[in-house]
This record gives sequence, C-alpha cells and structure tokens, in this order.
Amino acid sequence: MYIHRFFLHGRRFSVQRFSSLFIAILLCCCAGSARATSPNVIIFFVDDLGYGDVGYQGGDMPTPHIDSIANNGVQFTDGYVTCPVCAPSRAGLLTGRYQQRFGFGDNPGPYQREKSAHIGIPPTEPILSDRLQALGYTTGLFGKTHDGIAEEQMAFSRWDEFFGFNNGASNYLADLNRPHNPIFRNRTPLQKSQSRQNTPRTELIDNGVIPSGASDYLTDSIGDAAVRFIDANKQKPFLCYVPFNAIHGPFQAPQRLVQRFHDEPNQKRRLVKAMLHALDQNVGKILKCVRNHRLQEQTLIIFLSDNGGHDHSPNTPLRGQKGTMWEGGIRVPFCMQWQGVIPAASIYHFPVSSLDILPTAVAAAGAAVPPKWNLDGVNLLPYLCKKTIAKERPHNELYWSLGTRMAIRDLDYKLATDDGKMYRLFDLATDNGEKTNLIESKPAVANRLREKLDIWKDTLPPNNAGWNPAIGPKRTDFGTPQPYHQLPPASSP
Repeated sequence: MYIHRFFLHGRRFSVQRFSSLFIAILLCCCAGSARATSPNVIIFFVDDLGYGDVGYQGGDMPTPHIDSIANNGVQFTDGYVTCPVCAPSRAGLLTGRYQQRFGFGDNPGPYQREKSAHIGIPPTEPILSDRLQALGYTTGLFGKTHDGIAEEQMAFSRWDEFFGFNNGASNYLADLNRPHNPIFRNRTPLQKSQSRQNTPRTELIDNGVIPSGASDYLTDSIGDAAVRFIDANKQKPFLCYVPFNAIHGPFQAPQRLVQRFHDEPNQKRRLVKAMLHALDQNVGKILKCVRNHRLQEQTLIIFLSDNGGHDHSPNTPLRGQKGTMWEGGIRVPFCMQWQGVIPAASIYHFPVSSLDILPTAVAAAGAAVPPKWNLDGVNLLPYLCKKTIAKERPHNELYWSLGTRMAIRDLDYKLATDDGKMYRLFDLATDNGEKTNLIESKPAVANRLREKLDIWKDTLPPNNAGWNPAIGPKRTDFGTPQPYHQLPPASSP
C-alpha cells in the first residue's frame, strides 16, 4: 500500500505514538490514494456564519454547495476558531499559532487606537501563503483580509494575487466604500469602472435591498476573482484563500435574491438568507470550476466561519453568539474535502481548530512541519482516515482569549471567565448547550483548568490591540452579561 508522505508530518510524536500511528495507517482503508504531486488548497473562510446556518447542520434554508463539502468529505462537529471576533481569528488560521503569541489579541477596528499600537500580523510572522510559496505554490487571496492596520501588515506583499479589502466590513457595492475602504487588486485601489459597473454614488440601498440593475454584488465579484485565479493556475499547485465578507453586516442583498425569501417575516433575517444564498452560490461556482478542470482528487477544500453567528444568524443548538466565550461564539461550521483521501460523509467528533489548517496544508504538500515553527495546530490528515486511532485526539486542550474574556477546553470540560474572577464550568460531552454550570459541584476540575489557563496566559506577550476607552467600548462591555460563579481559591479541595 502506498502511504502518502502527509501522514508522517505535522506533529511531534513520541516513538510509541509514531509506531501506533504507522501501524494504524497500514491497516486503514482510505478511499483511494492521493496523487504524488502536491494538491491544490482552497480555503473558504466566511464571516459571521452561525453554527446552525448551514443545511448540513439543520439550517432553515438550503446551502447545497456548502453541504457538498461536508458530504464529500468530513464534517467536524466540534470545529473551533481561535477567537470569537474577526481579525484575531484570521490571524490564528493564517499562522497556525495562537494570535496572542504575537500580540494580536483583538480587532484592529472599528475604533481608533493609540498611535503606538501595531495591531496585526507582524511581517516577521510567516503565514500560510509564505509557507506554501516556499513549496512552489502560486497563492491568491480574494475577499476580506483584516490582517492589520499598518501598511507593512497588510496582505498585498504576501500573496501572488489579491482582490479584496482590508477593513473589518465592506458595503456590498464598492462604489459606496471609497475613499476610506477601497476595493484593491493587488496594491492598486480600483476605480469605479474597474471594480463595478459605472453606477453613480447617489444610488440608494433601500433597507438593505440593492435595486435591480445596480452595481455588481461584492460576493459575486469575489467568487469571480477566485474562479479566474483557478483557471489561470490549474496546471500547477495553488493556494486559493477565499475569505468572503458575507454574511457580515451591513445586511445588503440584490433585490432578485431578497424576493426568493419573501415568506420570511423578519426583514433582517430575510436579508441574511439572501446573502447566505449568494454566498452558497459562489462557493458552488468555485467548486464547479474545480470539477470542470477535473481537479477534485488534486484539491484539498476547507470551509469554516471566522466566528459564531451574530445578528439574525442562529448558532443552534449552541449557546451564545459572536464576541462571547460561549460555544456559539467559538464553535463554527467546519468541514473539509479531499476526494480519494478523506472518506466521504465522515463525521469527526473530537475537537479540531482553525490552527490546524496551516500544518494540514503543509503536510498535504508533502513537507515537514519542523518544531522550530512553534505551531499550535496539528496535521489533521492522520486522524481522518477510516478507523484510524479512534481514541487519539488532535488536541487535549484548546485556549481562547479576548480582552478579559478567557476560556479553556480540556478534553470535554470547558472553563470560561469574563474577568478572571468569576468562572463557569461545563461538560461539553453531555451539555454542548452549556445549560448546567458545574462550577460548584466539580471545584477540583475547575481549579485544574484554571491553573492551565493561567499558565497559558503567562506565556503570552502584551496585547497590542488595546481598546482606547475614550473612543470605543471595552471588551467586557461586549454582549449581555451572563451568569458566572466565583471560583474557589486554587488551594481549595
């Protein structure tokens, strides 16, 4: 049996673990075999999509193209991102490291910060495009970057091709964005005639509905740019990173799409459904391009959201939303497809993280992930073969931090705090809706997790992204306060 080299990279194994893994791989039956050359990598990293928004997880509207990735590959029931808000979550995915390790602990906008704060991914911190360019990949980014506010932190110089914007949000008509938030192609801000049809700036969006005959819709433009990139690079390995800004606000959708959901009584939810439909259609457009070039077995495809759903996006059955340390803020729709390698219609229940995407992609390309990279993510591919190491988890612990809000998942227990003083504890194996607080009944577990969380926190440098209290809110003011309990002192039994 041919064993692809990606199975042997991406994690620091003990001899015993390596031996057991090697034997398991020999015995497992993958659905076919991977090609010897490096696969293409496509990553859909969408914005503010709720856990319960997608069809394959019981959403109230069809998302057939997104669902096809899960159906043709693996659905992660416990798929996490590294932060419940946009920019830090993106930094974690792109680096494979907790973004707090390089001071990127909060969003760089929308509120003005101290001028001395360098908020973003440092130029010295390698990202996924750097890693794959070194392996001969052509790389393209199409959509929202939100990687930093300083010019040297923006994405332009780190990708071979770029189309999108750098702020946290964008109007879905580019004509409404300039000059403060232009659409870029590589380093060049596009003029109106280059980015959209020549529609006057006076064009109105009526309660989020874009009139018929108006400018092209930004979600469509991002999808088209990704398709052109794949068409141009189909003969060589490519990384196509597509961070759609949908379904992040402002809630805007073409009239033709809004009319499809006229039976939805809630106006904002009607707009969100129209935006999600456009998102799904553009995911389908890109997947069709892959099929047209017969690249299905040569392409690793990953889909996930940057955080949980916010306004009018359900996170059912999870509790909480974007910006919170509840599961609804950090657990997201997450699926992965590689036909011929990852068995179709798989469901994986152990926790995985967006941190794992970089080492998984590098290992898929056939390269080693050296310890000196100091990654927090792991190569997931060895875990996704049928009946392989069923009791082995990619992660025993995962950590989160946003301002004073922190959380840890240790196996199936989760401890969270808003202020470092009041805590709550849940057993996610039996209570993924976080309804039963175990803080009083399991103080020993709570103290053990708190000590781990404190140790992790002590390894981190200062956060560069501190909010300016004179201008914007503190993170402790984000969202509705939820009931916590005082954790007993660490020395308590």
